[in-house]
Amino acid sequence: MLKEHQPLANVKSRMLWLFSGLLFLVFFIMSWSSYYVAQKSISHQIESHSLPLTSDNVYSQIQRDLVQPIFVATLMAHDTFVRDWALQPSPPSEPMQRYLQEIDRRFGTIISFFLLEKDRRYYLPHIADHIIDENNPRYAWYEQVKALPASQPYLVTVGPDEERPGQMDIYIDHKVFDYQQQLIGITGVGLSVNKVAEMINHYEQRYQRTIYFVDRQGRVVLHGDNFDDGDTLQQIPGMQQIASRLLSEPAGSYHYLLGDEKVFVNARLVPEFNWYLVVEEHELLSQQAVFHAFMINLAVAALITLLVLGLSLLTQGRYHRKLAVQAALDPLTKAMNRQSCEEFYELLLEQCRHQQQPLSLLVLDIDHFKAINDHYGHDMGDRVLKRLVSELRSQTRYADAICRWGGEEFVLLLGNCERHKAWELAERIRQRIMALTFSAGEESFSITISCGITQAKPGETMAQVVKRADFALYQAKANGRNQVCHTDD
Repeated sequence: MLKEHQPLANVKSRMLWLFSGLLFLVFFIMSWSSYYVAQKSISHQIESHSLPLTSDNVYSQIQRDLVQPIFVATLMAHDTFVRDWALQPSPPSEPMQRYLQEIDRRFGTIISFFLLEKDRRYYLPHIADHIIDENNPRYAWYEQVKALPASQPYLVTVGPDEERPGQMDIYIDHKVFDYQQQLIGITGVGLSVNKVAEMINHYEQRYQRTIYFVDRQGRVVLHGDNFDDGDTLQQIPGMQQIASRLLSEPAGSYHYLLGDEKVFVNARLVPEFNWYLVVEEHELLSQQAVFHAFMINLAVAALITLLVLGLSLLTQGRYHRKLAVQAALDPLTKAMNRQSCEEFYELLLEQCRHQQQPLSLLVLDIDHFKAINDHYGHDMGDRVLKRLVSELRSQTRYADAICRWGGEEFVLLLGNCERHKAWELAERIRQRIMALTFSAGEESFSITISCGITQAKPGETMAQVVKRADFALYQAKANGRNQVCHTDD
């Protein structure tokens, strides 16, 4: 099968090399044109091209590095574990503290927390929960977050670190709603301002520009170590010439005079924080940096070209290696096939291990399926199989896996599901299937299923789990079929 695709593979390889060459040529021409134009008209080049490009690059990386805590807080606020835990009458502290510890470990946040609305109880990863005093100024943010409009689910603030005197942090406080959109708590994370300052220092050194953040009133809220121009835009020498314009527009390019030197400014609003990202460049420094920027652009172009080429060749190689591998889905029922189910089991088992959740497996078999094929034909047998999978999907969660294990035997992988819950699900499925009616001409018939259930043990392979579930399935058949049995483990 692979040999049949060799000519096509050779053509694609040549096209990839040609595309990579053209890509690098385009980068080279663009970089040279930018360098030439900048030499002829440095002021126009800086204001119209290089500074906005730098601002775009910085903004993209700011989005990646600085906005991550917002994504983390949003994920926490929509995590079903958090909501289900908070909706308990008296939720225990330990699961939430373990959850917050895992958030800090995985995402590198300096603090994560959850505040339960119904009793004002405040949970931290390594500190016993306590009830907050709403009159304490330390918790003024609590009422601010609750007062946010519906269109604004979170609040971003910069304030002192209560655990580390003298340090400042960025806090993202996110409202948590139940399944009826009623407020049940506030969760969030903190990011050290020192870490952000280090990030700004890195960008300033890399791009040879001055970078800082200001709020909507013009107050400087974040900056690098070398910034000492003032606490507001109006206090920065020369900046008062453009401060009002900058703060009235979502984005723009400006310049002001500092003595005889022209300083170029690019600013854009970062909506997630409601701050302006301000990037400054001095004309004299840019004259020296133009050639270096040209060389850096060529190096970046070569790197990007090689990266695109490498990824393309890698993707192409994987594609041809997978030509001999069967499709991930069973062509008849569109359920997972056996191979993809085994791969999914490994991923699900690892996920359940990390989250300390149970994993159950259900094996089911259509009773007397051969008789259906013999009496009504294989087309009717196919209809029965497809209808069965459709019913399984209607009774299971989106994250559950349905696999056609072979013939009329199916396997269900149920993450975060204990054995007794799996038994209840299997029993519902059995009753649902038993109630189905199939028409074959003037005749009609019903089907039943037998099920075997077990719960996976740590480190257990899928073959081992299926073997135990099969044993339970055989018990169900030996006991007369149309029933659910489970292993005693």
